[in-house]
Amino acid sequence: MRKITRWIALLIVCTGLGSIAWGQCATNCLNQNCPERRTIAVTGTAQVAADADLAVVRVGYKLYGPDAKTAYASAVDTSNAIMQALTGSGIEKSAIESTGQVLQHAMPFEAQQYQWTKDERENRQFTITQSWIIRVKPERAGAALNTAVGAGANESGWIQWIVEDPSAMQAKASSEAVANARRIAEEIAARSGVHLGQLVSVNENQGGFAYNGPIAGLAGGSIFGMGDAVMMAGVNSNMSQQLAINSRRVEFRVSVFATFAIEETGAPAK
Repeated sequence: MRKITRWIALLIVCTGLGSIAWGQCATNCLNQNCPERRTIAVTGTAQVAADADLAVVRVGYKLYGPDAKTAYASAVDTSNAIMQALTGSGIEKSAIESTGQVLQHAMPFEAQQYQWTKDERENRQFTITQSWIIRVKPERAGAALNTAVGAGANESGWIQWIVEDPSAMQAKASSEAVANARRIAEEIAARSGVHLGQLVSVNENQGGFAYNGPIAGLAGGSIFGMGDAVMMAGVNSNMSQQLAINSRRVEFRVSVFATFAIEETGAPAK
């Protein structure tokens, strides 16, 4: 008796979605494989933006030496000078993270590219590089970069602008994308002379990495915008001026593929 009652209840629910076939369709009224199921499938999009609340500044240096020991010794001095300058400026040590350090033979193409003399070739047999990322408030990004470069960071300048807690942006973008999909579906239904029913399914594709430029919002992944690289060499360590750097708006884009049922009756959409 209970099985018969459940069967009747299921048929009542399914009838609100249109003509449902027996068998597989009768057991799942939302099944995408139902041949007689009538739906409208559309893509909806939305994009939201917010001010960055964190800047990730990338700094580093590249030095040469006639041998590995000499190159490494010069790097020790430069490395410690940069770290001391950064922490001395008020940046917490925990906000500075080493991302790479490499000691190796100089690449042959460098001598050709920069047209080194014979003496320069002999004095640049080895190269050593080191890099860090520094996490600071956006308004301190320029000062952090200036401090590092002044202390010897001659390959520096990439800045990532980040929203630390993107959940609110994601939720807002998702909601607006679904609403956009429903508006499109309602227009299609109106032109087709049918009534739009409930949302049957939705698949979401999120994308951050939104640039404030000609390719804004095309890349996907974490939520941040990227600035331009600045490579500096031979910089005076007594710099009193710094680059004018303004944080960028962080954008987040969502697209959804939504399927809506078509009402068989003239009942309004829910």
